Amino acid sequence: MRSSPPQPGLECFAQMATPDYPEAALHKDVTGTVWTHITLTPQATVSKIDAQVVSAYSDGEKLLVPAVEKAIHASTFKPDCAGKTVFVAFRYEEDGQAVADPHPQFRKEPPNVAWIESQPPLNTAAAHQVTARR
Repeated sequence: MRSSPPQPGLECFAQMATPDYPEAALHKDVTGTVWTHITLTPQATVSKIDAQVVSAYSDGEKLLVPAVEKAIHASTFKPDCAGKTVFVAFRYEEDGQAVADPHPQFRKEPPNVAWIESQPPLNTAAAHQVTARR
């Protein structure tokens, strides 16, 4: 039985712009994954982005998708991926101790995952502690 070839992913990016972790998403403790199918033109530019969000938070889609789409449009793609559909999952996650001024980190996990990770902002953690005490 033959398996189908994997979908093109991170290897199609000549230069990948870093997606922001939107401040509103950080303050609302929004995490989730933005699954994208990026259709490239014959000139290897973005023709269309189909995005689907998996998040436990109702604001996940409206907060995370614009940041991902902005980064995709700011990226450049390799000519050998022209005309292809590229699949990348952008995973947003908060982890660690709360800090006053979080600095999100970006890392790639080939073939198809990009991580945007941040410590939670201090005010979000304080609000959670107050809620937990009730």
